Amino acid sequence: MKTSTLVKVAAIFTTFTAAACFAVGAVSVTTMNNGRVIMGVQSEGTSLAGKTPENAKRYFDSVAKNRLSRPAVQLTYQDKTWTIKPEDIKLTAKTKEAADKAYAIGRSGTPVENLLEQMRCAIFGRTVELDGTYDSALLDEKLQNIKESIDRDPVNASIILTKKGTIQKQKQVTGLVLDTAPVKDSLDGKLLALKLTAQETLTPAVTEPFVKDSDIAAIDTVLGSYTTTFLPGARGDNIVLAASKLQGALIRSQATLSFNDTVGKRTRDAGYQNAGVIINGEPAVDVGGGVCQVSTTLYNAVLLAGLTPTVRSNHSLPSSYVPAGRDATVADGLLDFVFQNPLPHPVYIVASETGTRLTISVLGTRADLAGKTVALVTEGSRKKPTLYRIWSQNGQVIDREYMHTDSYS
Repeated sequence: MKTSTLVKVAAIFTTFTAAACFAVGAVSVTTMNNGRVIMGVQSEGTSLAGKTPENAKRYFDSVAKNRLSRPAVQLTYQDKTWTIKPEDIKLTAKTKEAADKAYAIGRSGTPVENLLEQMRCAIFGRTVELDGTYDSALLDEKLQNIKESIDRDPVNASIILTKKGTIQKQKQVTGLVLDTAPVKDSLDGKLLALKLTAQETLTPAVTEPFVKDSDIAAIDTVLGSYTTTFLPGARGDNIVLAASKLQGALIRSQATLSFNDTVGKRTRDAGYQNAGVIINGEPAVDVGGGVCQVSTTLYNAVLLAGLTPTVRSNHSLPSSYVPAGRDATVADGLLDFVFQNPLPHPVYIVASETGTRLTISVLGTRADLAGKTVALVTEGSRKKPTLYRIWSQNGQVIDREYMHTDSYS
């Protein structure tokens, strides 16, 4: 027999042998996998091969029972810890789905495709994960409760001026805001994969207050203070309400304060009542009557503290609660009182009342005035007064500052 003929015979024999082996193997694999999870299927290192669908489910039920015996979630912030149990969010394992998925491997295609898939699985293996499901709304509720226990508004550093004139400082409190969305996003994948206990360290955002400890650190004295008197009633209530809006106002170096912006509109919704006002030079009644006494009291305190008025208007008639030429009228959207702090350090407003007396004090840093003191002198008539601010140092007048000349009806 020729060599070429022998080669052909050998090739045919080899092919026949391989086909026979494949057929035998296929029959063997098909027989072994009949009605059971095919060879090579496993879950977390445990073989599921040869299990019936019912046995596979019992296996996954056992795994689920073990995992769900642990807390679902543990959240921490500083020294606080919150634990969420599986039942709190209705967290359950999809054991039937996992068993069905395991059994379906190698059975979802044509007979030939299934055979090839089963043989590949027998050689290379296939992993089935046990997944979970939970009530998203219940997790939202739990996270919201935690958020409410963490969140806090920032609190300004503040100053209390005691009856003895001493200064007491209260430290600032930084605000906290927890964004629960990224927390839930991170937990979601862990819960769905039943990777328990899912742990997260909470990191709420920090918000600084407007008035910080550093803003009031150098404040050590009352730079200027002024008191006016009023009668109880609707007008007095308006005065007390407006003055409360000024309490704790901080004006940094070179910054300004607008009375209208700080106090807000004088409306019934804001709590103001009808009381006496002056409109077009005539006595009248309107909402917020009496608030001009607050702006006037502030104006005098500002002058005595050495600050700089930048916007100020007088009434059409002299006011009874202050000398002529020393009033400052305001009106929503029309007239404002604005002043600037020209000093190196911030100044701080303290407003207090006794029910009949309103006192507004400007607190600041003693060294900023370099030992200078301020007095107010009015010259001219009551209908046309001229105001001067007198600066003195070591008992000597060093400056006579012209402020303004007013004209009253």
